[in-house]
Amino acid sequence: MTIRSSAWLFGIVAGASTSAVVSLVIVTWEWLENPGGIFHNADGTNWKFVVETAVSWLVPTFIYVAVLAAILHLGWSAWRRRLGK
Repeated sequence: MTIRSSAWLFGIVAGASTSAVVSLVIVTWEWLENPGGIFHNADGTNWKFVVETAVSWLVPTFIYVAVLAAILHLGWSAWRRRLGK
């Protein structure tokens, strides 16, 4: 596995795990807070709104974290290789 592919794999894993945790925390917090009764009411949970909120946090967080983690991993790996020579 090359440094680049390992950096992208690291970025994808870091992005997926971080975005999943962030989305879960935000959606849970919003559901419990229930601003304006939009997440749940006497009829039950409004799953469409819950999913829309989760996706609106999941996708941007994944993109930002995956790219940043991959770039940082690539830089770190290059720096370590340079020190090793």
